[in-house]
Amino acid sequence: MAKKNAPTQVQYCEPQETKVARYFGKPSYGAVLRISKESDTVRWHSSVAYHELLGYIGRTSIAIQGVQQQSVRGDYPVSATMQRLCGIFDRLLEMTASQRGVDLGGIVSVGVKQPQQQTQYREIKRLTIVEAYRSWSRTMLRCIFGLVEQALPPQQCEHVAELGQYLANAFGNPTRLDYGTGHELSFLFFLCALFRIKVLLPADEPAAALLLFQRYLKCVRRLQSQYGLNAAGFEGAYSLDDYQFVPYLWGAAQLCYDPPFQPRQLLQPAVFEQWRNDYLLAGCVAFVAESKEGSFATHSCQLWSITTLSSWPKVYRGLHNMYLKEMLNQFRMLRHVCFGQLMSFDPAPASSQLTRPQLGYLSVQRQELLRLRLEGQEPLDQPKLEEREEETESTMEQLTHSALVTDVSDSNVSGASVSVCTITKRGRLVSRCHVSGR
Repeated sequence: MAKKNAPTQVQYCEPQETKVARYFGKPSYGAVLRISKESDTVRWHSSVAYHELLGYIGRTSIAIQGVQQQSVRGDYPVSATMQRLCGIFDRLLEMTASQRGVDLGGIVSVGVKQPQQQTQYREIKRLTIVEAYRSWSRTMLRCIFGLVEQALPPQQCEHVAELGQYLANAFGNPTRLDYGTGHELSFLFFLCALFRIKVLLPADEPAAALLLFQRYLKCVRRLQSQYGLNAAGFEGAYSLDDYQFVPYLWGAAQLCYDPPFQPRQLLQPAVFEQWRNDYLLAGCVAFVAESKEGSFATHSCQLWSITTLSSWPKVYRGLHNMYLKEMLNQFRMLRHVCFGQLMSFDPAPASSQLTRPQLGYLSVQRQELLRLRLEGQEPLDQPKLEEREEETESTMEQLTHSALVTDVSDSNVSGASVSVCTITKRGRLVSRCHVSGR
């Protein structure tokens, strides 16, 4: 007697987007494009990558307050890993310098204004510069993954493909011959991913912004001037300048504690020339002044309007709002951003929250570094510094914000012995006393 056939199981058909996401989400495939339509920007705002990005920008903004770029006094630690990462950009700058001797149609220096010439000659000149930039891009792609692998610890080699892709996408587009804030965002993904896999630790946050990011700015500015890259988008960085945004944001954060000049002095040539090597914002203003003609009110109206604000925390809040609303909402820029395993497009956990950084006082790491310097001790290595930071943060959570930023006039101390030292904004010990409670 023939057996009855078993009932056929109904197979569940997954949506096409879910299949694509799972297929390309494998680590071996690196980062891929995930924003293909306007509605995807809503998913982007709730993604893991969005939360990690804004959290990293906020932590860095707090860490670099009152810290100058040139670490002549040891204002921030520079680890061996950070030095290897900086070596990547030293190699890329050598590649751009090696092409300065290339025949660019009889031009002595690209970026310097040339006298009026025939149209045919200008077209030949432009095509020659285009080929030089595309040649640099091909050379960069051939060596960038090897450079990233050399800079990472051996146990993190599985992330070389994704990290290398973020970094490779941060130097402009050789097809469109442009550079803009989308490429800058790709480099922020690179930095944020390094902190996620703990290649860089919280103690490296100042050096990542003031040393590594500065090397990146130097490299892309060389590309902009040497190869005449166009500004990606219609308004560039929304009337700040044509290419960058984040150095203005972090530059304002630097000046939120003990600033050497006020916003109204920002556009004075004597001021930004004096401080261009110490503060990101002054360096950006100096670069805009060198690359454009006319007044700031004409070619950089938003930058000009900053000078009307009364304090640097207000400048930071305005730039932060502009970054969220005007750039991280732009579909035409986000559609070129790649997402991978470290900077995932998956929804963030419901418990994760986005908070704005409170500026105007020193971070815990900065206070610890100043204390060690005053006591004549060597800074702790990174693992010990991370443990000390966690212990300090757990203690700080028990204090109110007012106790951190204001003086305490009345207190009830019984049977306690307190040692008090007074530190100026510059990190100089001015007094020390010992108080015993009754």
